[in-house]
Amino acid sequence: MFEHEYRNRINKVIKAIIRDPSGDWNTQVLAGLAGISAFHFHRIFRALTGETMLSFVQRRRLLRAIELINEGKFTLTEIALEAGFDSGSSLSRAFRKYLGCSPSEYHKHHSSPLLPPPHPSSSGREKMQVEIREAPSRDALIVERKGLVDQNFNQAAAEAFRALTGEIKRVNGWSAVRERIGMCPDEATMAPDAEARYQAGFFCEGELPAMSDEVQRVTVPGGRWAVSIHQGSYETLWQSWNRLYRDWLPASGLVLRDAAPFEIYLSNIKTTPPDELLTEIWIPIA
Repeated sequence: MFEHEYRNRINKVIKAIIRDPSGDWNTQVLAGLAGISAFHFHRIFRALTGETMLSFVQRRRLLRAIELINEGKFTLTEIALEAGFDSGSSLSRAFRKYLGCSPSEYHKHHSSPLLPPPHPSSSGREKMQVEIREAPSRDALIVERKGLVDQNFNQAAAEAFRALTGEIKRVNGWSAVRERIGMCPDEATMAPDAEARYQAGFFCEGELPAMSDEVQRVTVPGGRWAVSIHQGSYETLWQSWNRLYRDWLPASGLVLRDAAPFEIYLSNIKTTPPDELLTEIWIPIA
């Protein structure tokens, strides 16, 4: 699948939302409309547009609300429901979050409407080094925490790994532990940042003593994977994810597999400077 085809598929989704911003949009509907696996749809959308799917839908709903406010014919509740918000209060919260004012203040001062973010430039893109690997299915121990802040899960990851390593130490299970990994299951949803989950984990082999209920054992499926290395702070990991989905994948002609991507952390964060941290990004391909 080449770049123009990815863009055409995402444009199809964008046009549908613009036509009906109040629609009951969810991941399954939007991914199906684009013909892209739900595991990857949100990352591709963000890589090509510069914003998350949830943010785009909210912005389009706000623009529709602004149109109705400017007409001056409707109550706040009528405007909210027509634009796709649950209530007048949820519309007011969205106005304060994105525009810094209430709907009535906007109407009084005629604030400028929201503008779309700048389109990612295609110039000056660096060539990414990507390796195609075959890997068997592997078991992993994971602990979840919530909270995406400034496009990273640093705080949630630190809390989740602290809980997980504490349990492994408690049962003396380090002999069964392998690579340190991270997964973000809500990349495939429209969850708000505060509710987005981060899964801290270790690949593991063999049996382990019983741990607390919050430690889950999951299976990461085997198959072909496109693997690239990000060097630098975890706060900039999203940039490498974007480049993979926006630049490398469309040019590769490869097709995504219906499985969740993940990260493997190669460096010891306690002894490695942030700009020298190495992280492998694994994306499943057919």
